[in-house]
Amino acid sequence: MNNHLSDSQVFETKLNLLQEVLGKKHAALTAVLTICENQEQLYLSPPSDARREFLLEMGKEKQRQIEEVMLCDEIFQRTFDGIADVFEQNSKMHPKKARAIQAGITEVIQLDIQIRAQEQKSRAAAKDSFGQAENIINPANTNYILEQYRSHKKPGN
Repeated sequence: MNNHLSDSQVFETKLNLLQEVLGKKHAALTAVLTICENQEQLYLSPPSDARREFLLEMGKEKQRQIEEVMLCDEIFQRTFDGIADVFEQNSKMHPKKARAIQAGITEVIQLDIQIRAQEQKSRAAAKDSFGQAENIINPANTNYILEQYRSHKKPGN
């Protein structure tokens, strides 16, 4: 029995991994977008202890999702770097998978753009709600969490 995979099989396995990682990143970014939208709604609601607790929990969940996104970025980059030199040549042998990966990248870029726009809306709502003490009072500091993601983000991810 032959335990060795051909170069083509290895390449196809790595393409499958790239697709899987993009799917996980998409799911995590979708969760972040939903949290951002919910945070905006809470910022627009009357102040209360319950609102503060919800914002704290949302901030924690957003942080978990952003950490998942950063892990996906690392895995994607490492996997892609391992096949980048042969990607162009071999992608012609697997055009459907190559197109699916390109479509996945486009989708996560669009989600990233949506999150950035939603964050601006949420930030404005938080400022209106919390006033000038936003950074001190706001338990789910919208700037801090997404800045962590942006600072770890690499071009093309």
